[in-house]
Amino acid sequence: LKAGDEAKFESAGLDVRAPRAPVGLLPAVQARAAPGCDMTGECDLNWQPVPKTKNYVIEKSPGPATAASWQQVGFSTKSKFTVPGLTSGTKYWFRAAAIGTAGQGPWSDPATAMAS
Repeated sequence: LKAGDEAKFESAGLDVRAPRAPVGLLPAVQARAAPGCDMTGECDLNWQPVPKTKNYVIEKSPGPATAASWQQVGFSTKSKFTVPGLTSGTKYWFRAAAIGTAGQGPWSDPATAMAS
């Protein structure tokens, strides 16, 4: 749309949308419930959807989480993810971050669960 074209469109009975504004950085992911580890070697994670998110990145950490212990386990386009390949009887920490057009948002608070 060029400057001045708005009047032409409106005179034809068409609506003119306001220009899109950048979304900016996304907020931190908020866990919906504690992870569920029903099946052997798997934990189900879920969280509140973050508006304007393209996808989420998910990480795990065995034992007490440190800056160096986090390992990426996958991506999801939905606000849930099943983490496979866990060792039964091991306590894990999980976190997720939303990814949008401005990049990755902050990490969620870690959630813990014992793998079945």
